[in-house]
Amino acid sequence: MPSVSSAYIQSTVSYLVSLGVNADNVSLTTQKHDSLSGSSRVDMDVYVELLNQGVALTNNSLFGFELGKHIQAKDYGVLGYLVESCENLVQAINALTRFDALVADIGTTSVFFEPDNTRVEWVPKSADCKQMVLRNTTAWVATVYKILGSACKLNAVTFTFPLSDSEKAMLAMWFNCEVVDNANTNAIIFPQHLLHIPFTSENKAMFSALVKVSEEELMASKGGDRVQFANSQFYANQHEDISHRVVALLKANPTLKGCDQQRVANALFISPRTLQRKLKQSGTSFQQILNSERKARLDDLLKHHSIADTADLLGFQEQSSFTHAFKKWYSTTPLKYQKQLLAP
Repeated sequence: MPSVSSAYIQSTVSYLVSLGVNADNVSLTTQKHDSLSGSSRVDMDVYVELLNQGVALTNNSLFGFELGKHIQAKDYGVLGYLVESCENLVQAINALTRFDALVADIGTTSVFFEPDNTRVEWVPKSADCKQMVLRNTTAWVATVYKILGSACKLNAVTFTFPLSDSEKAMLAMWFNCEVVDNANTNAIIFPQHLLHIPFTSENKAMFSALVKVSEEELMASKGGDRVQFANSQFYANQHEDISHRVVALLKANPTLKGCDQQRVANALFISPRTLQRKLKQSGTSFQQILNSERKARLDDLLKHHSIADTADLLGFQEQSSFTHAFKKWYSTTPLKYQKQLLAP
């Protein structure tokens, strides 16, 4: 059965709450679904119902569009980090088509390279698709906007369902291109040259590492002919070593600010407690992995930044905490170490 990761539900509910919607009102429609309890996957029908409830609760027929604008990389788990580590849009689209089922097995993506344009089409697996398509289309474009900035200019966006004149005007203003309704396909159409504009977050080594992680997750998640997940875990083997996945996610971030256990667990679609337990079974801990990554970045940061900025970029909330940890690691102060590092 088509499904989405629990992060899709969490991000939708969080967005509704941010708009002032009472969380109890949201839960009335979802609590009765067992698929929302103790599972990392949620049936597509539940997701569609929640999106439609969002329309009613906000009195906004473009709820999926508004939600899509607020989607972040973390809502896509490993796939989000993978896309941000790509060299360009070609690589990002390839990652999307290969691994989209990891976060949402609710549609089929096809890419067509035309003489002047590229067309990305998405066919949903639900007939009740307006909000789902609006959310996905907007989230994809918003992600590329964040990476490419003003260079990202679309030619057209098409939808298979009808839109009112006011809806089309609002969508056209944000997408900054023609919006067509009642079309044959749901599609994003953009110039070919966008495919090869370098992403500012290019990291070839990390891209390769994240592809490996995604391939393993996709293989591990497949049960028979469809994606299956059990007991809030991607993997049936409870003793699977996931430490290298945590390492890959930390390395994928340009800074370690906010890279705590909760965030990494969310990216892997498991609870912090489950992550802690699985890392312990692997003979390590999140703190050990985080400290190793901090040490790996240390010299380069101290060569180009102040001690205060280095502490911030390594994810320490206060410089004093960084100094304390540094003394514990190297039995010296960051200042003395930096002076030795910069000595001719």
